[in-house]
Amino acid sequence: MTPTNLAMGRHIRNRQAGQTTTIVALALGLFLLGVTGLAVDVTNWVFHRQMAQGAADAACTAGVMDLVASASAGGASYGKFPANSPPNSFFCSASSTTAACQYAAFNGYNAGGLVANQASNDVKITFPSSAPGLSVCSATNPPPCIPPAATAPYPYILANVFDRVPTTFTGILTGKRTTDVAASAVCAVINATAPVPIIVMNPSCPHAFELSGTSTVKIVGGPTRSVEVNSSDTTCAAATNNAASQCFGNPTIDLSQGGPNYTGSEFAVVGQPKTAPTNFIPGSTGGWSGGGPISDPYAMVSAPTVPSASPTDGAPIMVTYPTDGCPDQTAKCAEYKPGLYTHYIKVDHVTAIFVPGIYYMQSSVTNQTKSSPGSGCVAGPTGQGNYVVDVSTNGIVRPSTATGDGSKGVMFYLSGTGSPVQYGSVFFGSDSGSSPHNVDDFVTSNATCDGTSPPAKLGIPTHLPGNILLGQCTSAGTYFGPGSTDTSGLIRGLIFFQNRANGDPQGQPSMHGGGGLILSGNMYFHNCNASGTGTGCVLPPNGYKAFFNLQGSPGNTSYVLGNITTDELVMGGTGTIAMSLNPNAVYNILKASLIE
Repeated sequence: MTPTNLAMGRHIRNRQAGQTTTIVALALGLFLLGVTGLAVDVTNWVFHRQMAQGAADAACTAGVMDLVASASAGGASYGKFPANSPPNSFFCSASSTTAACQYAAFNGYNAGGLVANQASNDVKITFPSSAPGLSVCSATNPPPCIPPAATAPYPYILANVFDRVPTTFTGILTGKRTTDVAASAVCAVINATAPVPIIVMNPSCPHAFELSGTSTVKIVGGPTRSVEVNSSDTTCAAATNNAASQCFGNPTIDLSQGGPNYTGSEFAVVGQPKTAPTNFIPGSTGGWSGGGPISDPYAMVSAPTVPSASPTDGAPIMVTYPTDGCPDQTAKCAEYKPGLYTHYIKVDHVTAIFVPGIYYMQSSVTNQTKSSPGSGCVAGPTGQGNYVVDVSTNGIVRPSTATGDGSKGVMFYLSGTGSPVQYGSVFFGSDSGSSPHNVDDFVTSNATCDGTSPPAKLGIPTHLPGNILLGQCTSAGTYFGPGSTDTSGLIRGLIFFQNRANGDPQGQPSMHGGGGLILSGNMYFHNCNASGTGTGCVLPPNGYKAFFNLQGSPGNTSYVLGNITTDELVMGGTGTIAMSLNPNAVYNILKASLIE
């Protein structure tokens, strides 16, 4: 090859080498651009996926809270779900006012509806019939579990978020201007265990929690929330002064020593008022708050079976001091034994002692003059009230030291009979609790299950005259903490369990301080349905008609060691009502749970 040809070949190769470099650089640039575009799209999808998941979780949680609230209130709707939902599913683009949809919007998804090839989103709410890992509660399947259908007919909720996200580089390759990103969350209404406060369960009545007179209600210890009022009434659901137009009055609510640390606790009301009354004392860690309702902690507790007749039905055994703990040094005590009663128990001008066990009061009733409990949702009798346990003038009730069923306490199942059915409850008159006889004072450390003194902050003296009733303490008692676990041994089990079929305004409990009063145990007064079960409750005005009238008396303090669950709670008088709640006793209640 000549030098000329050699030079020409080199020139051609150099020119081709430059073209190759350009092509490689261009290809590499396009590749890097594509990778960058893909990375931008993928990052955007991941970001939207995370946002969608947060919105799904929020919508699901808000929706299940409404399902819990509705189940807790016996079916009253708190969630503004569309008609026929549940069970029917719905899109938030058509039902934006529901709580689930509002919480999805708070998290960036306004659910305007999906639009083809445009950035858009929607949220779908459905109510599945099951979810993995959970099954219905039973004797072999304790909490956490799904409550029975009668309690929560629709326990599951599924929130699906659909997000149509714009594309960049991937759109060039696929020809699609958007890509769909989705997220979902499943929540459930479950039965779980938790400490419970005083619960006033009527879901709608005005003055469900009612204070009158110049009384003081003082709560010591217990969980962080001392009182829960489920009523969503928008006029005056709680803290009233016995008048339909007045929410704030003279009574004092003192929660300054409530809570597990005795530093203050909460009063929660679903409805009004949203601000505390003037005489509300919350302590350093307490307050007045809103919040969803708490379900009936005794809903799954069955009424006792009808026992055999008591040997003292209609005629107690008269025993002398100090037989079986009779405290009357002057006269004999009337001793009653557990079993079925077809006659009422009337304690009048006598000291009565009660042997441990279950007292099934399926009896005719006695009548007492009783004032109305106020202007709440149930108008109480202005004349005669019906009672199957009646403690009146100079009557004193005390525990017996006899063994009985070994439970160390009593449980009164307050029912009734007749044609038509006539129900009665329990009455302590203002002139009871004192006697002209020489009656020993009660040693108050015996009021607890473990024999320790009640909390010092309660202010209860070491010895107390007057009426004393003690609930069951040991597992030998069927109604010791039914549906609950007491980890401290302090508070006793159910002491009063009223037939859930009792919606008779003449047959509701009324207790006055009299010459002194200690009730150590839990009290349950709830009107659910005609069959007397705790599930499938009839809504007001035909259900939730029970009320508890608890009055303090001048110069005396009424002490309650335990919780109260009732449809309406009326407290008044001019004395002090002091309550000690146990933060260590946990009960089965409905709770909202995000499960997947």
